[in-house]
Amino acid sequence: LATIEIPAPAGEIAPHWLSYPGPPRADVLLPAGYNRRTQYPLVVFLNGLDFDYASYANYGLTAPFDHLGAIVVMPEGGNGWYTDWWNDGTRGDPSWESYELDTVIPAVLARYPVLPERGEHALIGISMGGLGAVYLGGRLPGFFGSVATLSGFVDTGLNGAALQPTMALFSQAALKGDDDPDPVDGPPGGFYAAGHDPALLVGNLAHTRVFETTGTGVPSRAEPRPTQFETLEERSVIYPMNERYHRALVAAHVDVTYQVHTGNHDIPDFLAEIRAMLAWGLFEPVVAEPVSWTDRTVATTGQLWDLDYRFAAPPTRVVTFHQRGTTLTISAAGSAVTITTGAGCAVHSATPATVHLPDRTPVSPRRPEAVARRPCR
Repeated sequence: LATIEIPAPAGEIAPHWLSYPGPPRADVLLPAGYNRRTQYPLVVFLNGLDFDYASYANYGLTAPFDHLGAIVVMPEGGNGWYTDWWNDGTRGDPSWESYELDTVIPAVLARYPVLPERGEHALIGISMGGLGAVYLGGRLPGFFGSVATLSGFVDTGLNGAALQPTMALFSQAALKGDDDPDPVDGPPGGFYAAGHDPALLVGNLAHTRVFETTGTGVPSRAEPRPTQFETLEERSVIYPMNERYHRALVAAHVDVTYQVHTGNHDIPDFLAEIRAMLAWGLFEPVVAEPVSWTDRTVATTGQLWDLDYRFAAPPTRVVTFHQRGTTLTISAAGSAVTITTGAGCAVHSATPATVHLPDRTPVSPRRPEAVARRPCR
């Protein structure tokens, strides 16, 4: 187990959002016999609320990974809900989703020998980390072949009018100088909240293996005497969220394995869920490049399979990308967009648009080396 620093770009994660001094860190669990000349599968393990990069190791939750033979990276996620915070439309400070996707992933790929195949990359998390896994997995579908949510906070629209202020409260937003009443996902029912609600974005995981598990709020053998809060959280929040989320996954024909068990929101039950996930298998064959895909987003920039996108201004609504073969359709976004293929072919267009992209060369997500942009022929 090693601890590394992964500094955030200026203005992305202010120091007061961290529980320790210095830049954001990550714990990295390296496989036994680690050799820099050997490539390994990758697991990115996102922390839950009131946890940080070191919490999984501190609570003994990394032990089941000792014989996995993979590089397990546990990056800092703070109490940030894996979102670029709305904050009256500034979409940042903190910018947790940009940090994880645009900074952490490239830093890991540059530092460690990771197998390139999509099926060798898994994104997982517990509680708030489960939200991050299914949301960010849908934002980078061409990289993560499997995602797993363990007692995950996976339906932010469930009683959103009460939930959104509660998310800010548990992040101590007001105490840290953020007085926006809905700083994380914006006003309940708004487009930004919809663009960060995993239950409304299940189609983004259409070509991804999904493992979902939750307790019911009934004490288990693993923890027969949970606290009242652990029981209440699992029974009244997490379990109902997962029931709704699972129905949405099934309706979207996503490849999901769903396991419901007795248990609560506590360390012993989380450990049991990790073992069940590993028995399911994080590294299995998946489609490398689908003939057709759809992705919905409110992000200003990102990567979808072999395409990069960048809007001229932040979208003012949830934008739908749909590709079939070499034809890409983009719904109205409120601004123009630039699409760049893996081969460097660049197209600039107003939205909505239908774009024909002759070049389809897969690229590794967020590698430091960028392809040179050139006009499409």
